[in-house]
Amino acid sequence: MLPLGCSPKKSASRDGDAPLVRVRLLAGVDRLSLSLDQPPTIVTDGGSTRKKLGTSPGQTVTVTLAGDGWTVNGVAAGAGTMEILPATDGSAAINNMPYRGSFRFVPAGAGRFDVINDVDVESYLQGVLAKELFADWHPEAYRSQAGIARTYALYEVKTGPENRHWDLHPDERSQVYGGMKAETEKASAAVAATRGAVVTWGPSGEEKIFKAYFSSCCGGVSASAGDAFKEAVIPPLDARYNGNTCSMSTRYNWGPVTLRKDDLAKRFRAWGEKNGHPLAKITGIASIDIAMTNAYGRPRRYTITDTAGQQYVISSEQTRWAINTTPQGGVTVFSGFFKPVDAGDSIQLVEGHGFGHGVGACQWCMQGRALAGEGFESIVLKSYPQSKVLLAY
Repeated sequence: MLPLGCSPKKSASRDGDAPLVRVRLLAGVDRLSLSLDQPPTIVTDGGSTRKKLGTSPGQTVTVTLAGDGWTVNGVAAGAGTMEILPATDGSAAINNMPYRGSFRFVPAGAGRFDVINDVDVESYLQGVLAKELFADWHPEAYRSQAGIARTYALYEVKTGPENRHWDLHPDERSQVYGGMKAETEKASAAVAATRGAVVTWGPSGEEKIFKAYFSSCCGGVSASAGDAFKEAVIPPLDARYNGNTCSMSTRYNWGPVTLRKDDLAKRFRAWGEKNGHPLAKITGIASIDIAMTNAYGRPRRYTITDTAGQQYVISSEQTRWAINTTPQGGVTVFSGFFKPVDAGDSIQLVEGHGFGHGVGACQWCMQGRALAGEGFESIVLKSYPQSKVLLAY
């Protein structure tokens, strides 16, 4: 077994020794609907109050928080963090969405609370794979995604802030999680076939998991974690050339996309204001140019020159985020991999490639390699050069 470096913040799971992950399903809500097929157990007051919630099958109850006190269908249920322990997986649904594991309701101030799904990572992955991949994709692509998603989730468990009461978002900010409604036979089989398998890097005997980034389509050239996220670059997360491996994707090539300069300036200002960046003061767009590319031709930085002659150099991923900020129904871009061309009062983005940040594994490359006859381990190792697949438990 591979030591993961440190213990999860909370252990115990329904899948034996599979670590627990904590998914924040909802943030800062003031109420929610809890649908119950069987009566769950409610735990409050720091664990000192424990009672079975009496309900009839199919009943929906409303949960609210006033001060530090919980009410379930108007009946006081205790204070502090509230745990809901379903009788069986899926017998309790959050806003009509059933999940495996249990739930925690954590006060977040002013009558609002977060809803956390505490679930073992193997059960969690069953609700991830079919949301991340197309239903008709090859089983080996599914197995590859299972190993990658497991690694990403466990890395987040181990490196998140110690005082944070959750590990993962249920969407693209982490990886998309749909609970039991998202589960399919193919997804569950892939999780079972790769149980405990993670992607690691480091000297023999000292391998550790890393943040196994992935995106939809690299467009032939991946980005480094340093360029996209200003993170330390290790070989598995460095830029690399994949050629036409993901060319089946409809977003392998895209464009041209035309954006008016005045619209672009509004977007850049909005992004700058939101992120405390000097672009908040941009006067208008004069030009956008590629400032730097990686060894394989993918842009690393763009230079934005405003109408006052001020220049701003930002990463390609920041450029994508800025362009896609408050589009007001306008066009967006799929990646930060394009060539900007001045077109008078507009900027035209040509030679666009890929979908997403492009760091780490490319899902369409995974599918392409699976269709070419490669297996799970080969696909994963090509997605993360110099890595190893090992069992964590």
